[in-house]
Amino acid sequence: MSHGKIKRLIVKSGEFLVNLLKLDQPGKGKLKLQQDLVSLSTGKRMAVRNYYIRKISIFLCILVAGGILTLTCSVLYMAERKETAMQSLGRPGYGESDRKEALTVQIEGEEEEQQLEVTIQARKYTDDEKQKMLEQALEELDQILPGENASLDEVRSSLVFPAEMQDGAVKVSWMTIPYGVIAEDGSITGSEDENGTLVEIQGTLTCGGQEAVYQTYAKVFPPELPEQERFRRSLEREVEEADLRDSYSEILNLPEEVEGKRLRWLKEQQNTVLSVLFLTLVIALFVYVEMDNRIHQKAEERKRQLLMDYPDLMWKMTMLLGAGLSIKGVFTRIAREYLREKEAGTRKEKQKGGHKDAPGNQGSGHKIRHVYEEVVYACYEMQSGVSEAQAYERFGKRCQLPEYIRLGSVLSQNLKKGSKGLTSLLETEAEASMNDRKNHARKIGEQAGTKLLLPMVLMLGIVLVILMVPAFLSF
Repeated sequence: MSHGKIKRLIVKSGEFLVNLLKLDQPGKGKLKLQQDLVSLSTGKRMAVRNYYIRKISIFLCILVAGGILTLTCSVLYMAERKETAMQSLGRPGYGESDRKEALTVQIEGEEEEQQLEVTIQARKYTDDEKQKMLEQALEELDQILPGENASLDEVRSSLVFPAEMQDGAVKVSWMTIPYGVIAEDGSITGSEDENGTLVEIQGTLTCGGQEAVYQTYAKVFPPELPEQERFRRSLEREVEEADLRDSYSEILNLPEEVEGKRLRWLKEQQNTVLSVLFLTLVIALFVYVEMDNRIHQKAEERKRQLLMDYPDLMWKMTMLLGAGLSIKGVFTRIAREYLREKEAGTRKEKQKGGHKDAPGNQGSGHKIRHVYEEVVYACYEMQSGVSEAQAYERFGKRCQLPEYIRLGSVLSQNLKKGSKGLTSLLETEAEASMNDRKNHARKIGEQAGTKLLLPMVLMLGIVLVILMVPAFLSF
């Protein structure tokens, strides 16, 4: 399907949803937006429907694109999540925390996979510690080492081999003789003698460059474990031994074989499907809301521009009426001059190679002046058969400001009563509007100054920090 067909399909879908949901119909919460849309389009009622069709179409485009991306991620995840095989894991650098990896191991001769969480220690380094902490740690080991066992004379469950003591100040490494009966974490892994196996336990405690050795004996009896659990413990022990063996290497080489069974390690890939789907919904909702905000902002800018252009329009109408033109002639003359300037700006922009759709230009290099666009529209209405009085009143209502509504009513009434005294009335209105324009400009300046207050306060804080920090450091 071509790009054009896809675009037409989405637009048709947007039209269908607008008709189904009646989004372009007046309703609660939509009146202000629809008024702004009509005012920005110089009175064109179809602008509301076209805006909602465009808005829904963009919303659908985002959802379709996000859905396709989500589906692609899901397919890739399902296709590749069991293909990432490796025999080594990257180790954290010096000073970093230990990292845990959730791995899947395939065991030769078994269909069922094993899930195993592997702990990768950080690369070792030496810290300065104190002798007093070593002595306290030695006293505590006699109490905590047996764990759940009544004593070390009969050990059937795991012993407690702490790796750290004294809130991490004391590091402990363990060694057992014979090797393989008690794992480094204190779990029972290899005793098969029903009469018990005597195991020598040695713990090396390091603290601030000083060492102390803890030594004791335990009689270990074989635990009653199922075959699968026993193999899992052997697997964990092999991984821990590999971790200890390669503790100064940047990678951890995982065992390839345990008890004669070959192993194939797999790492679960991160599933990005939900993240992509959530991000798609957030972007779609943001764009949907932001489009309404843009319309409101443009409508506010239009009102400010209409207010600032009101005095200019009054002076132009006053001078042209004083020159003997009728009200309709004044509107026609103002519209013709505006269109001439707009066309000249278009030609100038084309000569410079400007883009016809540049923001704020509406297809030309001439900046749009909304009040004169309304004047041009009023002239078109009169040419199409609308009466002058009605065209002037519509002109004021489309501008939506009290000044223009009053002007439209004055022009309509004077058309019926005669234009006597209209010139002096417009001149008085022009002088008053100039004062209003100055006050409005002053208000805009005050608002700009208020917005600059926060950056100025932040800059003041930065200057104070620059001045005071060296003074404090000098003490």
